[in-house]
Amino acid sequence: MSYFFIINPNAGKRHSDARARVERFFSGRKLRFETEFTRARAHAAELSAKAVLAGFSTIVAVGGDGTIRETAEPLIGKEASLGILPCGSGNGLARNLYIPLDFDQALEGLLRWEPRRVDAGLANGRPFFCAAGTGLDAEVAHDFNSMKGGRGILPYVWHAARRVLTYKPARVTAFVDGRRLELTAMVNAVLNGVQYGGGARIAPGAYIDDGLLDLVSIKKASLPRLLRALPALFSGRLAEHTDIYSAFKGRLIELDCGAGAWYHLDGEDFYSDNGKIRFSVLPSALKVRAPKP
Repeated sequence: MSYFFIINPNAGKRHSDARARVERFFSGRKLRFETEFTRARAHAAELSAKAVLAGFSTIVAVGGDGTIRETAEPLIGKEASLGILPCGSGNGLARNLYIPLDFDQALEGLLRWEPRRVDAGLANGRPFFCAAGTGLDAEVAHDFNSMKGGRGILPYVWHAARRVLTYKPARVTAFVDGRRLELTAMVNAVLNGVQYGGGARIAPGAYIDDGLLDLVSIKKASLPRLLRALPALFSGRLAEHTDIYSAFKGRLIELDCGAGAWYHLDGEDFYSDNGKIRFSVLPSALKVRAPKP
């Protein structure tokens, strides 16, 4: 086996010693490995593609969901496997795959876990692996990614709280495998797995290897009403709040948000000029080293 580590030095949980810890772990083991730091957005995808061409069997993302998304993109449909050392703010994909959030435990697991196949999502041709969507969460992702200074879950929560007080939902026309829906929601999230990250289990009926995507719609409500539902978001019981929550499964989900809209893919923000986003699923498209489900 051979391992190529792609390290984002600016991830939410900064591990300035990540390279040294990897090198110590592999010291004395007769395994090929290399490490590289990312320098800018999209650099992880470039490094991952080069690692595949160089013949590495496992390409390891050391960072958050954005770094993981970029690292995984060149691995779609390839024999090389994705490895994950979760160091981000939310660590959504790691949580969906039950990968330990402890750096050393996840590192040890790379040698033990067999690759398993999971689905990939596409949004206007761009891949995502955990969660995507439009509305409040997309605008919060844009705010969060645009800020300078510290990362982590607390700045994200601050941006979300600031936005939720003033956010005005727009009407969205959705098609789920051809079924038309009219939605006026605060969040229209498209999930490949159970959760965003940070323990927020927004789609408790989703599976990352079922060949389907889940569209979750959460209506705008008063702040006290949203706060009452908050514990259910983390316990996986949000679907019981039927006055604000609805969910739909499908292989093809199309959202028409009207003129221009932000959307996010695994926490990375993008903009659609015409407000139309087409989500589809690629079943069993990615091999990833993770514990057995």
